Amino acid sequence: MSWPPKVGELLPRASEAWCVDEKWADWILAERGHAREWARVFNVGLADRDRVWEAITTASFSAPIDTVRETPDGITCGVVAEITLGDRSAPLRIVWHYAHEGGAPRLVTAYPAL
Repeated sequence: MSWPPKVGELLPRASEAWCVDEKWADWILAERGHAREWARVFNVGLADRDRVWEAITTASFSAPIDTVRETPDGITCGVVAEITLGDRSAPLRIVWHYAHEGGAPRLVTAYPAL
């Protein structure tokens, strides 16, 4: 994979993706974040975090990057990927952060992209 990542490529080191615990409770599945969207589309909440993480990472492995942005502390890469949770499927906007070349992607946010 080239550096920096490019639109159309797959996420570098996707199999090593990670996320800080606070991101779930403070943003992705939080009321002040995207909880309502997740509940409306997939009927999931914070208690479903592990299932949501599995769906996000699985989908991200094969989704091409559609946005790349340089930030003061690295690079963010966005993808849109279809996920399925239970009997529901929908596209997600998923954003990953790379602190440096060779680093593993850290989840920034993910939410239904309807």
